[in-house]
Amino acid sequence: MNKSSILLGTLVLILYAPKVLAQGSASVLDPVENLFFALPVEVDVDSGAANGDAIILRLMPLYSFPVNDAWKLVNLDLVTIADAPGGRPGQPGNPSPESGERVLGTGDLIHASFATPNETGNFVWGVGAMISIPIASEGQLGSGKWSAGPAARFAYKKGEWSFGAFGGQQWSFAGDDERKEISQLMVRALIRRPLPDNWHFVSAPIITANWNASRGQRWLVPLGGGFGKRFNFGAYPWAWSVQAYYNVIKPDGAPNWAIRLALVAAIPFSDD
Repeated sequence: MNKSSILLGTLVLILYAPKVLAQGSASVLDPVENLFFALPVEVDVDSGAANGDAIILRLMPLYSFPVNDAWKLVNLDLVTIADAPGGRPGQPGNPSPESGERVLGTGDLIHASFATPNETGNFVWGVGAMISIPIASEGQLGSGKWSAGPAARFAYKKGEWSFGAFGGQQWSFAGDDERKEISQLMVRALIRRPLPDNWHFVSAPIITANWNASRGQRWLVPLGGGFGKRFNFGAYPWAWSVQAYYNVIKPDGAPNWAIRLALVAAIPFSDD
C-alpha cells in the first residue's frame, strides 16, 4: 500500500461516509430514539519520543442499532493511519511495537460492541467485548496478534458537565509467533462542558497499561484538554476542537506530549 492510496482512501472516508450513512439510515433502520452514527476524526501530532515524532490519524466510527425494545448495541471501530517510526511504546492495541525506520501506513483495527439499555437518563452504561484484528500495513504500526477481551462504557451528566469513558482489557490469542504476547488495558475518557456561543471545553485522553512490561514501564497517562466549537453542516451537528496533552506517566521511549485536532460528525438515525 503506497502513501497516495492511503491518503486518498482516508479523504474519501472522511468526506463521504457521513453522507452515505445519513442517506441510507432511514431505509435500513426504523426510527428509534437514541440510535445514531457519529464519525470522530482525530489527528495527533506528538513530540519527544526516543525514535522520533509521529503524526497519527484516528477514524472512530461510532454507531448503534436496536436489539429489542429494551436494549441496543453500541459499536465503535478504531482505525489508525500513522506516519511514525517503530519502537514507540504505549500505543492502543500495539503495546510492544517492532523497531524500525519511519513508515506511513495503517495500524491494526480495534472493534468494540456494548450492550446498552434503551432507557435514557443522566447515567448510561454498557458492557460487551473488544477485539483487535492485525491488519497493519507495516510491522512497526501493528502488533501482529489477534487479541480480545471484555469491555465497558459509561456516560454521566451532572448539570453542565458530562463525564464518560469506554475501554477494555485485551489478551492475545493468535497471530505471529515471533511477536510478543499482548495483555493491555485501554481506556478512553471524556470530560465535556458547554460554554457560551456554542463553544465547549473537552478532555479526552487515551490511557493504556501494558501488563507484560516491567514495573514502572506499564502506564501511559496523558493529562490535558482543549476547546472547540459546535456548528451545523447541513441538518447535522458537527464540532471541532484543538487539544493538548502531556504524558504525566509514560514508559521509556514514549512521546512527551501531543497536540490533537479533532472533528466530530454526528448523525442521528431518528427523525425526531
